[in-house]
Amino acid sequence: MSQTAKAMTYSVLASIAIVFAWMAINPQPEMEYESGVDAPVVAEEVSTVAAFTPATVNAPESWRTNFARWNSGSSDEVPAWNVGYLTEEDEFFGISQSAHATTGWIDDKISPVGEPTETTVANHEVTRWVGDDDHIYLVAEFDHDPDALETVEQAEAPEPSESMTLILSGSMEEQTLHQLAAEVINQYR
Repeated sequence: MSQTAKAMTYSVLASIAIVFAWMAINPQPEMEYESGVDAPVVAEEVSTVAAFTPATVNAPESWRTNFARWNSGSSDEVPAWNVGYLTEEDEFFGISQSAHATTGWIDDKISPVGEPTETTVANHEVTRWVGDDDHIYLVAEFDHDPDALETVEQAEAPEPSESMTLILSGSMEEQTLHQLAAEVINQYR
């Protein structure tokens, strides 16, 4: 190897060592997670395009909204509302909702392990699943009039069914999940 190549190699290695040493000496500041997402505001916007009233939960101030978004269905042909919260104990509570749900969409959302069971939440029959992420998933179906909320944007979307599907999921104790699910389910009864 020529002297020029050796010098360049040593120079690059020295530069990399200096950068790593600088990063080790100066630890990164702890960043407090701020999502900046206001779920009720996003739900209000989504209500102009969804074939249903988007579900939310009355989250305490100590909770953080992890995400709140409308999936137009361009990739899976299932337009859906999705919102997720993190509790003060960093437990997750999520809502997925669609008037176009398919068995494949539900399976993709849950990634189920084992067989489902039937249970009742807020006097409404729901299907209980356990996902491969160890979260509990409660799937509820509701009758609804797909034309009741029709907007210009919805006219271009796939035809909604006469049922609306809610998938409520959580990593918390099942009793707490049922209480949160009851709050959401009661919005549609």
